[in-house]
Amino acid sequence: MAYRVLMELQPRPDDIPDWVWNETSVDGPLSTGISSTGGKAWTGKLTSGGTVWEYSTQSAANTKMNALDSADSTNRRYKVVEI
Repeated sequence: MAYRVLMELQPRPDDIPDWVWNETSVDGPLSTGISSTGGKAWTGKLTSGGTVWEYSTQSAANTKMNALDSADSTNRRYKVVEI
């Protein structure tokens, strides 16, 4: 099996709370009924010359995901998917 590191196409804007952006939090805190609007588009690379990060083990992919996340100064999220 192979694993790929994906990143959000658009990082969360600073003025949007994480719970609003988070695709798994559809009700928001305190059951406000506000639906999620962010984090829906994921990509393997941000530019045509970018690198697609694929690994044969989930552990290696998670290590790269954590390294990319640590080096990113935006609110962009990363995830590993099995391909």
